[in-house]
Amino acid sequence: SETGNSIMFQDRKEYRKNFTSSGQLYFGGEALEFISHDVSVKGISIEVLPGLLLTSFADFEACLAETASAEIFVKDLMLTGEAEIIWLRQENGKTLMGLEFKDVIYNAEKIWLKRQYYRKQQQFSGYMLLKNKRIEFEGKNISVDGLMIYLIQGDESLIPGAVVKLFSEALNIRALAKVCWVKSEMTGQGQFMGLRYLSSE
Repeated sequence: SETGNSIMFQDRKEYRKNFTSSGQLYFGGEALEFISHDVSVKGISIEVLPGLLLTSFADFEACLAETASAEIFVKDLMLTGEAEIIWLRQENGKTLMGLEFKDVIYNAEKIWLKRQYYRKQQQFSGYMLLKNKRIEFEGKNISVDGLMIYLIQGDESLIPGAVVKLFSEALNIRALAKVCWVKSEMTGQGQFMGLRYLSSE
């Protein structure tokens, strides 16, 4: 019946609207905490809390210009998987994001913790070539589509959008990558950087 359907739809809308869970979003080489606002079978909208490196709305915008892929863990649903960021906006100083699930596994807290553990353990070194200039780096974090690195000595030519060749024997990586974001250290000359793979061998 018409009324039955509209009541069911109303219920679904309520369910979508009121779902609040904490979780983690792995985006641009950083694990970020979030609070979800609503969730459906296809996706979720969240408020992302500032990270150590992705702190401002402009940082998120710059990173999203390079990649829309993220990995997500929604605590109360025990759900983890890959997601695509569909929209990003700022409201009352908060960074809000809409994500569409791509590949999701339920009851997946162990998988997420394992991934987190793997990332934390992945301390690796390597170097990149930018116009034949060799720049050494320390790897801080790694995901399916990129990595986060630290340069002891920053380089002015490494700006968002720059394309570099990446080499790391420890991880057996030879790849072409694009700089997503750059954050200079408050003290000293160092720089943190998020990179997205363009192609790998």
